[in-house]
Amino acid sequence: MPSRSFARLVGVLVFAWAALNLPLLLGLRVLPGDAMNEFYPMVYFNVHSLRTGLAPWWNPLIFGGYPQIADPQAMLFSPLLMAWMLLRADPGMTWFVWATLLHVLMGGIAFMALMRRFKATDVGALLGAIVFMAGGVAASRIQYVPIVLAYSFLPVALLALRWFFDGPTPGRGIIVGLAAGAILVEPVQLTYLIGLMLVPYAVCVAMGRWSSLTPRLRWTVVGGGALAGIVALAMALPQLLLSYAFVTVSNRPVLPLEAATSMSVDWRALLTLFHPNALQSLRGKYTGAVDPIETFLYIGALPSLLLIVGLKKAWAVPVQRRHLMFLGVAAVAAILYMLGGHTPVYGWLYHVLPGIKQFRRPSDSAYLLIVALATAVAFGASHIDLSDRRRWTGILAATTAWLLLASAGMRGTGEGWQAASIVAPITAAAVLWYARRSRDAGRLALALVLLVVVDYRCFNLNGEFNQRGDSGKKFRENPAATFIASRIRDTPQGQLLPRIEAVGLGSGWKNLVVLRNLPAVNGYGPLRWVLFDRWYGPYSDGDGPRPTTPYNADPSSALNRLLGVAYIVQPAGSSSAARIYADDKTEIIQQTALPRVLTPSKAVALLAGAVPSAVDFASTDFASTLIFTPRDQADADLLTHDMSACTGKLQVQSSQSTNVQTDIKTSGAASGWLVVSEEDFPGWVARVDGQEVPHHRADGIVSAVCVPAGDHTVSFTYQPWRMVSEVISRPSAWQ
Repeated sequence: MPSRSFARLVGVLVFAWAALNLPLLLGLRVLPGDAMNEFYPMVYFNVHSLRTGLAPWWNPLIFGGYPQIADPQAMLFSPLLMAWMLLRADPGMTWFVWATLLHVLMGGIAFMALMRRFKATDVGALLGAIVFMAGGVAASRIQYVPIVLAYSFLPVALLALRWFFDGPTPGRGIIVGLAAGAILVEPVQLTYLIGLMLVPYAVCVAMGRWSSLTPRLRWTVVGGGALAGIVALAMALPQLLLSYAFVTVSNRPVLPLEAATSMSVDWRALLTLFHPNALQSLRGKYTGAVDPIETFLYIGALPSLLLIVGLKKAWAVPVQRRHLMFLGVAAVAAILYMLGGHTPVYGWLYHVLPGIKQFRRPSDSAYLLIVALATAVAFGASHIDLSDRRRWTGILAATTAWLLLASAGMRGTGEGWQAASIVAPITAAAVLWYARRSRDAGRLALALVLLVVVDYRCFNLNGEFNQRGDSGKKFRENPAATFIASRIRDTPQGQLLPRIEAVGLGSGWKNLVVLRNLPAVNGYGPLRWVLFDRWYGPYSDGDGPRPTTPYNADPSSALNRLLGVAYIVQPAGSSSAARIYADDKTEIIQQTALPRVLTPSKAVALLAGAVPSAVDFASTDFASTLIFTPRDQADADLLTHDMSACTGKLQVQSSQSTNVQTDIKTSGAASGWLVVSEEDFPGWVARVDGQEVPHHRADGIVSAVCVPAGDHTVSFTYQPWRMVSEVISRPSAWQ
C-alpha cells in the first residue's frame, strides 16, 4: 500500500470493524451470554440511578441487595463506557454493544498507530490491527465486557508510553497515567496480567533510552513516571479499595488452586491456531477441556502465513526484533499460564505471586498471546512487497488451500457441513486471481483486508461466539414481567416494596429484573456476600437450579418470608398452588410474606457466632420474635445494653427507600425493636433523628435497631467508605 495519511488508514480500519460487526451495530443481534445477562443490567442500573439523581452504590434489586459500587465487574468507574451510556436516558442493549465495540475500535486504532511507530508498513499495521480486534479470543470472548475494556486500552497505554519516552514531559506522563488508570479500573485477571507485562516493558524501554538522555530529561522521566502512577492510582484506587473490601467478605476471598486448575486450557487448544473447528467449537460436539470460547485461538489463514513468511526479515529490523523478543517471551508465558494445571508453572505462580489466588480462569492470558501474534503479523506483513506478484501468488494460493480445508472442517458430531464457510476460500481464490493481474498495490492491500474480514466473518465472528437475540428487549416486553411490575408498583404508599424470586426461568430472569425495577432475591454474578450464600444459597449459575440451604429449602421458606418475597415466578405448570398470573410459559404465585419492616416485641440473643437451628428458624414468628445472631463479641456486648432498654412495641407510621437509604417513621410508648429486611452488610449505618446508633445482626442476615420511645425517623444509609473501614477493622464480623 502506498503511503497514505493515518486518517485514511483509520477509515479503512473502521470499514473493516463495521463489516466484522455489522449485525451487532445494526441492532439485529446483541452480544451473548454474560454481556447481556450480567454486565448490561449492572451498567443499566448505574446509568438509570445517576440520571434520576440517585447514587448507584447499592443495588436493591438483585440478591436481596448488593454492593454494586464494589463489584469489580460493574464498570461504574469505566470512564468512556459510562460516558457513552449516560448519553441516553434509557440505553438499550444495542447502545451497550456500541459502547463495547467502540472500545475495540479504539484499541485497534491505537494498535495500528503503535505498529507504525515500530516501522510497520501501512498494510502491516492495518492487518495487525484487525487481528488485534477480532483474532482468537478477542472474538470468541467478546461477551466478557470488563475484560474487553482492559484489553482495548492496552495498546492505548503502550502508545502513550512510547510517546512519553520519545519526548518526556509531565503532560505526557499524565496521559500515560490516564491510559493505565482506564485499565486499572477494571480489576479483572487480564488487568493483573497486563500489569505484569507493562511494568517490565516500561523498564526495558527506559533502560534502552537512559544513556541517551540528558540529566534533565532523566529527572523528567522519573517525575513523569511518578506522575503517571499517581494519576492511574487516583483513577483506580476507589474501585480497588471497594472491591478489596467486598472480596474479603465474599464467597471467594481466596480461590483454592483446584478452582483454577480445573479451568485449565489443554494443549489441544493450540490446534485452533491452524484449524478453527479443531475442537468442534464452531460446528459439532465440542471436545475441548473448558468453555469453547476460551480455547479459540484462530487468527486467520492469511495473517498466519504473513507472519511466517515475513518473520525473518522483521527480525533484521532492530526495533521489530526487540519487540518480537519481548512479546515472544510474553506469548510463551501466556501459553504456559493458560495451560494451568497441565504444567507446574501455574501452581508455582499461585504460591509465589500475590493476587493470583483471586482468579480462576487461566485462559485470560490468551489475550496477551493474541497481542503478540497481532504484532508479529504486522511486522511480517510489512516485509512482503505488494508489487511482488510471484510472492503473493504463492501466499494467496496457500491461503486458498488453507481456507478450503478450514471450510471442509466445518462439520462435526451431529452437524453437517456449514456451507456458508465456503465463502472464505472462494474470496481467497478471487483475491489470488486479482493479485495475478493487478499492478495497483493500494487496491491489492484493500483486497487483502477484505479477505481477512471474510475469513473472520466465516469463522471467528460467524455468530457462534459473538451474537444472540436481544433477551433484554424480550424481558421488557414479557407479559409476566409486565404483570408483576404492575403489581409491585401498586404497593401502598408508605410501605417498602415486596420482593420476587424467579425459579427455573434461567438467566433471563436473574439480573434482567433491573430493567423492570423488580426487587428480587435472585441474581447472577460470581461475587456474593458470604453470609447470603450461607443462609440463602449461591445463585451463581445463570441457568442453574435454585440454590437450597437448611434455612431456605424452597421458595416458601421462612427465610423468603422474612425477606419479603411475596411473589414466586416460575415455569408454567410448576405448581398446583393458586396463581395470580399464568400464560403458556410462566406462572406467578403470590405467597404470604412478612412486611419489609417489622416491630417484634420479643427478643432472644444467641452467643457471638452462634446460629439457630434450621428447625427453630423455620418455626419462629419473626413478626413477634427477634433472634439476635451477633456479628462478633463487640456486637454482642452492645446488644446486651440495648436489650435491657428495648422492651416495648413500636408502631410504623410510614417507610420509604431509595438505592442507598431507607427512612422509617415510628412511634412508641417505650423503646422497641425495629427490624428491616435489608442485609446486615458492612457499610450500612443506622441513625435515629440524624444521630448514629448501633444496629445489630438479626435473624441471621438482616438488621435491627433499638428505637427510643416517642416519634422518630429511623434511617438506614449505605456508605461505601464505611464498608471499607469496617471490613479492614473487623473482617471476621462480616464473614
